[in-house]
Amino acid sequence: MNLARNPDLLDRMAAQYALGVLRGGARRRMEHLARQEPAVHAAIAHWQRRLAGVAELHAPAVPIDAVWCGIERRLGWKAEGTADAKAPAKGTQASTAWWHRWHGLAFWRASALMFATVAVVVGVGSLVRWQASPPAPGVVVAVLQSQQSQPAVLVSWDAPGRALVVRRLDDLPLTPQQALQLWALPQGGKPISLGVIGHAREARLPLDALPANVAALAVSVEPPGGSPHADAPSGPVVFQGPLLKTPA
Repeated sequence: MNLARNPDLLDRMAAQYALGVLRGGARRRMEHLARQEPAVHAAIAHWQRRLAGVAELHAPAVPIDAVWCGIERRLGWKAEGTADAKAPAKGTQASTAWWHRWHGLAFWRASALMFATVAVVVGVGSLVRWQASPPAPGVVVAVLQSQQSQPAVLVSWDAPGRALVVRRLDDLPLTPQQALQLWALPQGGKPISLGVIGHAREARLPLDALPANVAALAVSVEPPGGSPHADAPSGPVVFQGPLLKTPA
C-alpha cells in the first residue's frame, strides 16, 4: 500500500492512529509503513502534535446528578415534573425530536471518560519516534463520534485566528441538497449554531468566543444554507461529543 499517493486516506488513517482507534493488524501495518515511508511518518507526527493539547487536560470531574438532570431537562430528555411545564411551540416538535434519539445521561458520562482516556493515550503513547514537521494550528477541543462510537470529527481552536477548525474523519455520504452544520449545546439553553461546514473535509468557522456554559458539540445534516430553525437542527444529528477544553 502506498498511502503517499492517496493524501486523503493517509490523513484519515494517521488521525485514527493518533487517536488510538486504529488497532490490531491495521495499527501494526501503519507502524510498518511509517518506518518505511517518510510521508506516513510525517502525517502521524502532524496529528500527534495536533492532539497533544488534549493530553494536557486534568482528570475529568464528574458533575453531581442534579447538574446532569438539569442538562437533561434543558435538552428535552427529561420531563420537568411540574404542572406548568411548557409544551414545545407549534412547528418545533419535528425539529426537537432528534434530541430523544441521542444517548441519555449515561452517554455523556461515558463519553467524557472515554475521550479523557483517549487524550492520555495520545499524549503518552508512541512506539516510534516520528520525524519533525511544522506544528499544526490550534488545540483540539472536541472529538465528535458517530453513532457507531467512532471518532468522526475533530474540532480545534485557532486562538490567533479566532476560529474553530473542523476536520472530518468520516465517510458520511452527502447529496448536493445536504450540508453539515456544527452546533454548541449549552447547559442552560437551546442549541446554538456555530456555522455551516457544508461538504468540506476541513472548514474554518470564525468565532470570537464560544458561547457560555457549552457542555458538548454536535453536527447535523441540513439543507445547503443550514437549518431553517434558529435554535435547533432540522435534520438528523450524526456526530456528537463533549467539550474537552474551553477555547481561550
